[in-house]
Amino acid sequence: MEPEVKPEKMPQLIDHDQLIELLPHKGKMFLLSRVTQHDVHEHTITSEYDVTSDCIFYEEEADGVPTWVGFEFMAQGISAITGITNKELGRRPRPGFILSVRDFRAAVPYLKSGTTIMMKIKEDFRSDKTYSYNCELYASRTDTLPAATSTITVMETEDIMNLFKDD
Repeated sequence: MEPEVKPEKMPQLIDHDQLIELLPHKGKMFLLSRVTQHDVHEHTITSEYDVTSDCIFYEEEADGVPTWVGFEFMAQGISAITGITNKELGRRPRPGFILSVRDFRAAVPYLKSGTTIMMKIKEDFRSDKTYSYNCELYASRTDTLPAATSTITVMETEDIMNLFKDD
């Protein structure tokens, strides 16, 4: 039985320190700086990441992060909306898995250090504990065209160990 968690309405602006409690990612694999908008009923979220040389995927020769890493930034935005939803429903954060990354397209090769990238994510399909999201990543807050787009399908689980049992 899952321990009870008090339901809590989350503010629209959620900073790094609050987010770390909502996602299973920790340490250098935590790739969100803040959430600037979310809607748990429409299953949308806008999140940001401040790109620095401390990023686990940083490449010194390019002074940035390869744009292909964008799928992980997007996936963590998805994890954030599920974490926020679970918090508002009084559930603990649940682990999830990327099932597929489809139609990933990148318009730039790198996301430059010193910039704040923005991810806009909207759920477009839901079936049981499997969800699919349309994702856009912008190389800066002021860009009007995305630097990368993709559709990401994830699965949420209540008991990660159950997935690996030999029946």
